[in-house]
Amino acid sequence: MSMRISTMQIYNGGTAGIQNLQSDLYSAQNQVSTGRRIVTPKDDPIGAAQALMVTQAGAVNELYLKNQGAADSKLSALDSTLQGINEELVNIYEKSIAAGNGAYSDSDRKAIAAELAERLDSLVSLANTQDGNGRYVFAGFQSTTTPFSGSPVTYAGDDGQQKLQVTASQFVTTNLSGNDVFVNVVDANGVSTGQSMFQSVQDMITFLNTPGGSAGSPAYTDALKNISASIDNVLRNQATVGARQSSLESMSNTAEDRKVQYAQQLSAIEDLDYAKAITEISQKKLQLEATQATFAKTAQLSLFSYI
Repeated sequence: MSMRISTMQIYNGGTAGIQNLQSDLYSAQNQVSTGRRIVTPKDDPIGAAQALMVTQAGAVNELYLKNQGAADSKLSALDSTLQGINEELVNIYEKSIAAGNGAYSDSDRKAIAAELAERLDSLVSLANTQDGNGRYVFAGFQSTTTPFSGSPVTYAGDDGQQKLQVTASQFVTTNLSGNDVFVNVVDANGVSTGQSMFQSVQDMITFLNTPGGSAGSPAYTDALKNISASIDNVLRNQATVGARQSSLESMSNTAEDRKVQYAQQLSAIEDLDYAKAITEISQKKLQLEATQATFAKTAQLSLFSYI
């Protein structure tokens, strides 16, 4: 049994073939213009799915990198504030040592006491340091409340730890509570002084303002010892901040390495082999031109051409 092919079938088949070739050629040209092998999912469904997974993993990694940067910025600012506190305390300690000179008169000691009072105000100001958003850095979760005020100076914050997620399973604390730095003072041997940094300085000021004070008196030696312990306590907290920054640096290095790896993986999946693509375009152009020429001649054929 013979099959009869109508002129309409020939025409439809020819135009469909040309359209398919034109579509393939357009896709190949689009790949070259974008530099990507996978422009739409239909170009490579499996590869497109893999690229999506890599892109999503890279986006999460970028988020962690951003959080690591934010955490490091907060810790750097915190360390800078602690350094300012340490410098004030060291100056107070040195002035207090000098005030123990037996040759100093009551008026000399009062002059030093007046300077220490100014430095105590500076310490309170540093304890009430605010970040770029106007939040108090030593107030714990009570970051909108002034943590230190009054006479004697009292703490209105809490021990809340502000944390940022910096990896899938790790968080970094970006603050120190006022209790840890200023209130619960611990010396280099881990022994608590039982009083705040501010009270220790105030005790020294009170001693220096008392006529006839002696460097051998318990009031002087205790105040001096407690100021020294306050310095040790600040250095301990600085070490804590430094350890967190060191840990963050390692995490950031790992995240940067992953960023490069994700970029390489995505490149291997999506990037175009230009030499291969250009060869393919040339072949498709030649095929399209041949098909168009053949179709043009075929479309002209009819029975009337032979009558």
